[in-house]
Amino acid sequence: MKKIYTLLAGFIMFGSITSKGQDTLLYESFNFQNFYDNYLIVDVVPPAGVNVDTLWYSWDGDGLPDGTPAGTREGGWFPVQPFANIDTTENVALAASSWFPSPGGTANNWLITPNVQLGDHDTLFWKSAPFQTPRYCDGYQVLISTTTNSDLAFTDTLFTAAEMTAILGTNDSVFSGYSFSSGFVHGLDGTFTEFDADSARLRGVLKPFSVALDAYANQNIFIAIHHNSFDDNLISIDDMLIRGTTNPVAGIKENKADLFLNVFPNPAKDNIQVNYVLSAETDVTIRINDVTGKLVYSESKSSLNQGRHFTMVNTSALAKGFYTVAVQTNNGKSTTKLIVQ
Repeated sequence: MKKIYTLLAGFIMFGSITSKGQDTLLYESFNFQNFYDNYLIVDVVPPAGVNVDTLWYSWDGDGLPDGTPAGTREGGWFPVQPFANIDTTENVALAASSWFPSPGGTANNWLITPNVQLGDHDTLFWKSAPFQTPRYCDGYQVLISTTTNSDLAFTDTLFTAAEMTAILGTNDSVFSGYSFSSGFVHGLDGTFTEFDADSARLRGVLKPFSVALDAYANQNIFIAIHHNSFDDNLISIDDMLIRGTTNPVAGIKENKADLFLNVFPNPAKDNIQVNYVLSAETDVTIRINDVTGKLVYSESKSSLNQGRHFTMVNTSALAKGFYTVAVQTNNGKSTTKLIVQ
């Protein structure tokens, strides 16, 4: 069952990670309706477990009625405005709930990326924030699969965020009054929190994280965010990105412009959507080259406005294999790889 969302607010350009000279292998800010219309499958069963997939998956593995009263919150992952006032420019994040009617329960919410073909030195970036901390602080895991997108295939843990496990005191903002599971405790170091306007409760501010993926170099992988808190509240995820400094496909050069370039679907058969973000008005040329450097596609556009853009390209006539997709602007060039099947 595919569920199409109408977002809670308008869309903005992503501009929080500014790592230059790298290829963007995966990027999603969750801000654009196109993602919810065409790339996110929302269901109550996990993906079928294939080794190549161009879609994202959100599934509600616990099957419990979220929220109090029961059913007032979505199951699985769903779009929300960020929890902290300071994060209002982020506009839209994805959230999952672990607050269930008495006697509570354990969340089992999965967000799974499309497959990504890694290069030699790639890094996963993302942001997250619990609705509140330390009381009812939600935790989650970042998992990786090198085989399929089945939930059973995610056997390696890249990162663990701790959840609150017991209330020992009465002050909503004193961490010594609570116990936590193992992992990173959001707000314990005194950063990335803000006081709720009407109480002493601390809201979580979206905090950036990163994990090197060198141990999985040149492998085809899936990333999963697994929300598994017991009877807490809400967790949010934003700005998921995989970038690398080298690429196994011959002929791909470093980016000289930070355009957050990505291509969907990838691998592709008949059509692709080339997505990119412009920081200012500029002319744009899109080129696709095969592994020998031969130009197989070119399109130019004049005076495109600042913001996010996309171009549809018919790839049905291209031979199977590896290609380079380049977006040239007045300020430089970004490149990424494309696999045509």
